[in-house]
Amino acid sequence: MPSFSISSPNALSDVFRTTLNRGSKPATTHSDASEDHSNLQVDTTSGVGEPSAPDSDDIKVQSLPTVTSESHFEVPYTSSKQQPLSDEARTKKQQELYDSVIDDKLGAIPVRLIDTTSGKLCSTGELCARFKESSHYKEVETKILRANEKAMKATVDAFFEFAMFSHRWSSTVDDEPTYDHVKGKESIYDLETPPRIDKLQQFCRVAKENQFRWAWSDTCCIDKTNNVELQESIISMFSWYRLSSVTIVYLSDVTDEKSFRHSVWFTRGWTLQELIAPRLVWFYKKDWTPYIDSKQSHKEDPQVVNTISEITSIDGSVLNKFVPGLRDVGSDEVKKRMSWLSSRRTAKIEDMAYCMMGIFGVHMPVMYGERNNAFVRLQKEIMNLTDDLSLFDWVGEPSELHSYFASHPGCFASHSRGLAKTPTVSEKSLSKFSHTQLFEVYKAFTSAIGSTIVLNVKKLLLDPPHGHFIANGKMNIPLFVHEVTKLVPADTIGSPALNHDGYIDYIVKAEGLAEVKITTHILLPTTTNGEGSPSYRLVRMWDLNLIPPEDVVKKADEESGSNDEDGERREGFIRTPSWLEKSDASSHIATMTAAVSHNAVAMFMSRLREPFVAQLLIQRKSGGPYERVGTKERLIAEPSSGSITFRGIKTLSVR
Repeated sequence: MPSFSISSPNALSDVFRTTLNRGSKPATTHSDASEDHSNLQVDTTSGVGEPSAPDSDDIKVQSLPTVTSESHFEVPYTSSKQQPLSDEARTKKQQELYDSVIDDKLGAIPVRLIDTTSGKLCSTGELCARFKESSHYKEVETKILRANEKAMKATVDAFFEFAMFSHRWSSTVDDEPTYDHVKGKESIYDLETPPRIDKLQQFCRVAKENQFRWAWSDTCCIDKTNNVELQESIISMFSWYRLSSVTIVYLSDVTDEKSFRHSVWFTRGWTLQELIAPRLVWFYKKDWTPYIDSKQSHKEDPQVVNTISEITSIDGSVLNKFVPGLRDVGSDEVKKRMSWLSSRRTAKIEDMAYCMMGIFGVHMPVMYGERNNAFVRLQKEIMNLTDDLSLFDWVGEPSELHSYFASHPGCFASHSRGLAKTPTVSEKSLSKFSHTQLFEVYKAFTSAIGSTIVLNVKKLLLDPPHGHFIANGKMNIPLFVHEVTKLVPADTIGSPALNHDGYIDYIVKAEGLAEVKITTHILLPTTTNGEGSPSYRLVRMWDLNLIPPEDVVKKADEESGSNDEDGERREGFIRTPSWLEKSDASSHIATMTAAVSHNAVAMFMSRLREPFVAQLLIQRKSGGPYERVGTKERLIAEPSSGSITFRGIKTLSVR
């Protein structure tokens, strides 16, 4: 933490307040901001405003010096040589704080906005100048010694409320007004070309009629010839819609509810974030009348929410309470969000990745020309943020850049066949059976397991794998590996060939698993015993959710009475093998037995007996990397009946 030289208690208070309040806050709605501004809060006791509450509960702050008058402070630890700041110095510091609040706001909003009153496109510098010319600014400036930071922010937020525009671009891009069309013009209202200038003009009029002075449209408020500005705009787009006071959605093909359901607006990639990011959304029909007669957010109306959910498969609660990023999200969250995009499209391939950055909380360089590689980069960034394995639960063609990543968001569409979300241990039959009943089942099941298997499972539960990572262009993945013993075409008549849809079925048998049929888009070499021939593996990704929750295991231990009073295990349960009883390893066995419950072992092994989502890997030559084989549908594997075995985790390198 940098050190500060504080010359007086006033300076201490200013530095403290400025440090806590550097971050910009989301814009309030128009009505809220106006209310804050009309109730300008001033501190008449001293020349310094009270600091705002810190954002984090973890921040602990010592009490500020007690103010007894404007010229006297009770500060036991200050030097007698220090003097209170003069009014001139205090004014300067307050002005610096005010300027900081303004800069933070201008740094958070779009780099250009249209003045809906004059119709002129204004840059950041012009926006700042307009504010400092306003009565809003001067009202605070004249009371600068008494104005606190909250009042400053309320004034700045109220002045810079802005409306965002969401619409479907014309099929002919040249029909839309661009930055070159409007820059330097006195007013967009005076323009007659290009053809779709009327759409921009009407949007600005609607914003003005609803008391929003500033407006933003993606067609003309970004200088797309400036790569730095373009990249900043794309990365910031989600937060701009999030901070907007309102997002006005123009549906050029909507006249009624039926046409609303089939609007092209719901099929575009960029409109996904324009739907879920804003807090206040108004839909307008083709004739520029509101879709529903309400100034509340239209996506809060129950009927509209139900319709949108049916169209997009996005849950109604997500529409209004979406939290971007991947912190503390549940399993299958990545796949769910990808599925929202799976049926949408963008004009440029790269935008299928870029339009999802804000939704996933990912920041990565924008590089038009990389085509499908953009979506691979997006998946890599997501992998760095979460352990959610649904990132790899896709069907279709793998990326040419890396076979464990999907080539397109369409790979995450809902699958026509396969498992739903596999329940965790805590979600299984605990509501139907007591822990004692479950223990009896687990005991009977585990009694068939050899002690060596138990030892290996306990080692795994004590020290589970750390997850997957990419090194030297290859993904290193901890997996349960089943060697494929047979891979042959399902149709044994004639030579293997793709059907009229471009697919072929294979029958696959792997060690420890039941036979399964897969459908793929490529012809695969069949298994042979020849030297140098390709080999295959059916694999299951290591998942931390396989480890039974501690509270579930603890309850099972308590209710099952698996421990006698002397702490020893029940007779007849899993015992140390005779060949180890007198060896040096017996003490290690005892230590591990005490550290990991036998119930935990049984629950873990029970989970491994359930059907799971598998992937087929091919190793084209001995010692080489593996590649994932793309399949048409989810590959659901089931353990074979018979003896119970445990396959330890192996880390494979996949290209």
